[in-house]
Amino acid sequence: MKLLYSILVALACCVGLHAGDIYEGVVVDVMQGGGYTYLQIDDTKKRYWIAVEGVSLDKGTEVRFQEEMKAKNFESKALGRTFDELVFASNLQYRTHVQEAGNLALINAYVEVSPYRQNGTLSVKEAWEQRTQLSGKSVTIRGKVVKASSAILGRNWIHIQDGTGENREVGRIVFTSQELPKVGDIVTATGMVAVDKNFGSGYIYKIIVENATFTK
Repeated sequence: MKLLYSILVALACCVGLHAGDIYEGVVVDVMQGGGYTYLQIDDTKKRYWIAVEGVSLDKGTEVRFQEEMKAKNFESKALGRTFDELVFASNLQYRTHVQEAGNLALINAYVEVSPYRQNGTLSVKEAWEQRTQLSGKSVTIRGKVVKASSAILGRNWIHIQDGTGENREVGRIVFTSQELPKVGDIVTATGMVAVDKNFGSGYIYKIIVENATFTK
């Protein structure tokens, strides 16, 4: 953020400030230079360029970001290019598309008691039922990894099932982590419970376990 802040301060006297506006679109071109990533965005109405601190994104990625400042005729010496208009952006969020190999057939046979349960662990059903009381507390759940998505919004997303759930329907708990267990692994996952968590871009969870660690 220091690099972005320095650029914004330098431009503050010559461009209009539009901080706070939120935009979404699809990346159609990517360029790297001078510690910045330049993304051409298509929002179905028009195409334009934004600059964010260095990230690695592919064309076709859906993104959501906050506009900090808009500059006219901005010259990037690193790229040797002048942009007619360039949006300096922050709070970049993005989705990645998980290949079929990144998913496992979901558990669909409901059980009353998790076959993976150990001393000190909760079942998926128990975590759902007790989520309000568990909010802000550490919880440990053991189950099967049925989906693992990497590098979305700066973290990995791991879906775990154990055959239990609500109203005799098999449920799951989503964990976020810097670790990435393999799909199909039976793991013991420990992390901090958050409820009614909204990450934006459609990521809303009644219960999610954050900063998780995993052991087999």
